[in-house]
Amino acid sequence: MPNNLQGKVAIITGAANGIGAEIARDFEHRGAKVFLTDIADEAGEATAKEIGSNAAFMHHNVSDEAGWPAVFEQCEAIFGKADILINNAGIEVTAFITECELEDFRKLMDVNVGGVFLGLKHGMKQMSVANGGKGGAILNLSSMAHLIASVGFGPYGATKSAVDKLTKVAAVEAGALGAGVRVNCLYPGIIDTGMQDKLGQDLLTMGVFPDAQALQEYVIARTPLKRTGTPADVAKAAAYLCSDEAEFITGVGMSVDGGMALG
Repeated sequence: MPNNLQGKVAIITGAANGIGAEIARDFEHRGAKVFLTDIADEAGEATAKEIGSNAAFMHHNVSDEAGWPAVFEQCEAIFGKADILINNAGIEVTAFITECELEDFRKLMDVNVGGVFLGLKHGMKQMSVANGGKGGAILNLSSMAHLIASVGFGPYGATKSAVDKLTKVAAVEAGALGAGVRVNCLYPGIIDTGMQDKLGQDLLTMGVFPDAQALQEYVIARTPLKRTGTPADVAKAAAYLCSDEAEFITGVGMSVDGGMALG
């Protein structure tokens, strides 16, 4: 594996499991020190321990602004100032718009949008070279649900469209403020994770598909590369956008969906 993140310090939210955990593993293999945060303490501690001495974990609710300064302070105390922030933490609710409870929609907005907003707010301040930071890269996790309209994805897709807009505005503002920070986002498609399994079960419960085989056949038929994605597929794309190889790239959204959004 290339060492294109050698010497970097990365904060990764929602890193106890799934995509966040795989990004942490991948980044450490590429030479970075990784600071994992999540509300799932036991899984987060286990993932950090598995990665080794170049990883640490901290309990962190991304929707609680009071906790954000401590994340950067603790990361700096252990590994030094962060020059990468991955805003990965998020939740999923699959529901018809007519059936979605307002409370669930607000919780989605609070975590998926509010968490990214707070990450950008504090990350751009802490990482800005104008404030004594190292500059670097912020990467937000949007979704293919931002790009296409699918039954049951109205509330969730709305949050991911908001993440895309925040990314683009933050990229422009970081440049205008001389922060030395690039801001980009990823649009993961159907990725094999626990969250994806729940999503599929929700669609079956809603009656969108008659059975699991029909759902799988639909996904494969819609995907030019004829397979679902893995967390490693997302991690590799994240590594590129956060490395110096992408030093002239900011404000972009990169699809990691096997081409599914093209159809």
